[in-house]
Parts: sequence; structure tokens; C-alpha cells
Amino acid sequence: MPAARIRVNGSVHEVEAGQSLLRALRSLGYYVPALCYDDRIEPQGACRLCVVEVNGRLVASCTTKVEDGMEVLTESERVVQARREVLRLLARGYPRAAYEAEPYKEFHEVLRRYGVEPQGGAARPDLVDNSHPYILVDMNRCIKCFRCVRACEEVQGYFVWRAWNRGGRVMIRPDGPDLAHSSCVSCGLCVDVCPTGALEDRSVVNYGWPERWVETTCPYCGVGCQMLVGVRGGRIVDVRPSRRLDAVNRGNLCVKGRYAWEYVYAPDRVLHPLVRVGGEWRQVSWEEAVQFVASRLKEILAKYGPRAVGVLVSARVTSEEEYLQAKFARVVLGTNNVDSCARVCHEPSAAALEEVLGTGGATNTFDDLDEARTVMLVGSN
Repeated sequence: MPAARIRVNGSVHEVEAGQSLLRALRSLGYYVPALCYDDRIEPQGACRLCVVEVNGRLVASCTTKVEDGMEVLTESERVVQARREVLRLLARGYPRAAYEAEPYKEFHEVLRRYGVEPQGGAARPDLVDNSHPYILVDMNRCIKCFRCVRACEEVQGYFVWRAWNRGGRVMIRPDGPDLAHSSCVSCGLCVDVCPTGALEDRSVVNYGWPERWVETTCPYCGVGCQMLVGVRGGRIVDVRPSRRLDAVNRGNLCVKGRYAWEYVYAPDRVLHPLVRVGGEWRQVSWEEAVQFVASRLKEILAKYGPRAVGVLVSARVTSEEEYLQAKFARVVLGTNNVDSCARVCHEPSAAALEEVLGTGGATNTFDDLDEARTVMLVGSN
């Protein structure tokens, strides 16, 4: 894309022409609030909070494309006044207790920045849905930003969250009697995009908001999805996708990566190596465990030969680790008995991929799918 030169608050910058003005301003380090916008969904311009002054006119920066010669003001008197008016409307009837208890929420941060406080209102019990095992719903805190609706529709394609009624009677509801009995697949994306806490991870409700976030790689499979692990008091309290739109997962996680982490604190989790002695399990050191396995392998190889030994490789490790396991089996143990549970489910697709592309693994990123003229789905429900 060609470059465009724009002036922002008196400073000249060169940015990519044609991109969203909001994205360009944020990339330059300027603060521009937006409650209906998220990098993972199409800009809608509904909340009008991202207004900036461009060449003397107030425009929604999320739906405005960058053009050469723009004169932009992000915090002029007109801009600040417009944002305050929007926030006053959104804060009317909003629960004050939530605003005071959870200052870290995106909506609450914007309210404080512009000096707007919620007026509060009577909470309606019928707007609270406690049915879902991972997600707590409190629509008393919903500001009708429609992020959850559009994220579920545009990114996940499940259409769980829907806007019912029209005008001032609009309510955001799932497509079932409650969230637990809807078509929700527990991806958690709706929680991730919610700016108020109307949709919240149950773990955060139980353990509190994380004191810090640690970026890491999901351990569940070898895909390599990037995620943020929320820690409080030395304990994991939440897991969310990385906000960096990585080529692997683009700010999304599956239900396992997102919610299946409390096994870490399972009371029956094995934390140390165990060796069975006389029918009973005995805790040993790692050195003892490795020596025990090595000695038994040597005994079996000496007595029965390498065909009596097999190696099962986990489907959750990387390709490099799988290669090392196979090399250990063939070079060290001298056996070709190597298998993985991934073979059972992936063998047909691997054969087809190898015949067409020359390798049994996926060779495409999300970006390739966006650029493709045709996408063929086979065996999908």
C-alpha cells in the first residue's frame, strides 16, 4: 500500500494509506477510545467514541480510511465533549458497584479518563445467567456495544449471541434459553472482547483479576497458539489469547487452551515420578526414574530383541520433538515400532496433503485463506 503523510496534533507522520485511521493513530501511540471496535472484527462505527477531528469535521476514526494530507486532532475540545456525551448516555443506569470494584475494565478506564461516573440503577436478577460452567453472564452491565454478537458471528461463525428487539428495547441474548443450553462452544471470545464484564470468565470471579499477564505458548497441541496466562498471588487465575494477532491463532484459542487449565491444581495430579514396587507406587527422584526405565529397556532388548519394544509419541509435542522420539527409537533402541495417536485421526488427511502438496502437514496460514479465491471444505459438519 502507498504511504500517506498526515498531521496529528501538530506532528507529521507517514503511515500506510487506506488503513483504518483508528488503527493508524493507535500504532503511532495516540490514545483513541473505542468500545465497539476490536482488531478481530470489522469496524462498525456504532459507539461513536472513537471520534476525532479531521480537517475540521468530527468523524468516526474506526470507519475512516487514512488519506494523504489529513489534519487530525485526537483530543480537541469538540472531540472531548462528544466523547463525554456518549459516555454519559452509556453510564446512565450502569451499576456503580461494578465501576468501583473493577477499575481495570476497559469501559471503566474510559469513564475515569473523561470524568464520567455511572449513575447506578437497580440490578435485575433476570439479567444474570449463571448456567455456563466457564462464563458468568450479567447483562445489567451490558452497554450494547455488540462486540460479542459480531465476534461470535464474524470470527467464530456460531451466531450464539444475538440482538433481540429494536431501539431502546434491544437485549443481547444467546440463541438458547440460557448460555449453557445454547450453541456456545466455550471459545471465550465473547468474554475477551466484552469491555464491561457483562461476560466474564468464572475463574476471574472466583479468584480475582490477574496481577500480571505472562505471554506463552499453549501446551495442548503442537500448533503453537500464543496466549496470555493471568497470574494472581502466584496462582493461575485466567487464560486469554494473545492480543498480538499472530499468524497461528490471530488472537483466538480453542476451548482446551482457553479453559482446560485447572488440571494444574487438581488434587490427584501426579507431581513426582512414581515407580511400582510390589504392586504399590513409590515416589522416586527423576534420576531414579530414568535409571529404572533405562535398565528395564536394556533387559527387554537383551531378552526379547528390539521388536519387543515400541515407542508411543504424544500428539501434543512439536514436530522437532516427534522427530527426536522417532530417532531415539530407531537409532538407540533399534526398533521401527513408533506410533502416535495423531496417526489415527490424521492419516487420511495427511495422505491427501502429501499427494497434493508434497508434505502431510498444513502449509497455509490464516492470511492465505483470506487471499484465496476459493476454499473447499471436505468432511466438515
